Amino acid sequence: METIKTASFIEAITALLEEIHVGPPDPRATWITSNRPGSGALGTLDTLSAETASTPPAPGLNTIAAHAGHLLFALSLALRAMHGENPYAAVKWSESWGTQTVDAAAWKALRAELRRVHEGLLAAIRTGPPLDNPDVFKGVIALVGHGAYHLGTVQTIHRMLARRDEGA
Repeated sequence: METIKTASFIEAITALLEEIHVGPPDPRATWITSNRPGSGALGTLDTLSAETASTPPAPGLNTIAAHAGHLLFALSLALRAMHGENPYAAVKWSESWGTQTVDAAAWKALRAELRRVHEGLLAAIRTGPPLDNPDVFKGVIALVGHGAYHLGTVQTIHRMLARRDEGA
């Protein structure tokens, strides 16, 4: 059996994370998002107002702002892990959903921090995470599925809110 070259794996993972978080670099070639520029999580979030991001799709459900905050929380932990920390030992995942509402300034700051952490994470992956550690390897792969899930959920909530507003 042949082995996967680390450089090929890193190129594939970073390209998928870029597509999920920002959007496809080449809209004619996508793997996960639509073929529109900016169709990743950050591009999608950038099109939404703080009011929309703070509106729950139904009573008791998480808002788009909460999904963005949760994604930031998870990516921040992953970035710390890439730098050799073990940030997961005492983490309280329930706290990652604490941001349900945002004003315009907080919404802008959350998106800017999400973008900063995304860039830092890609840089850390490109400079060589300890992929010989099975947990780090699984964690890097899981970032793709986790990001894709939240992208789809954010887009679904946005469509639900838009339809609700049209019907009002």
